[in-house]
Amino acid sequence: MYKATATRGTGTWWEIEITHGLPANTAGYSQCRRLTEVEPTAKTVIADLTGADVNSIDVEIHVNLPEALHAKVDAMRKAAEDERNAQELAARRRTEAATALMDADMTMREAGHVLGVSHQRIKQLVDQAV
Repeated sequence: MYKATATRGTGTWWEIEITHGLPANTAGYSQCRRLTEVEPTAKTVIADLTGADVNSIDVEIHVNLPEALHAKVDAMRKAAEDERNAQELAARRRTEAATALMDADMTMREAGHVLGVSHQRIKQLVDQAV
């Protein structure tokens, strides 16, 4: 597995450095205009330096961002993870509430009305709790 770092250079260029996987005393550098071109460009550089078939090369790309941008991206990823966790918790709580309402001898329509979902959804929630 090869590793490469892409750093925004001057203007609109992305500078590419192959950081891992090349033979000792071999350096790989290139540049491209678009971030989507980094991986194929890195593979071409690696193929040129090693003689490997470009289609057989696996390269992991790290996008090197300024600290302020890196912090924003990290904050977004953390918020997205928190959102996924909250959705999973809400789904578990919805199932627990539906089951508890049914155990309290409510009809599916009544339980659906209380939870703000259809009676069909109550049936699904109760069935998946089993």
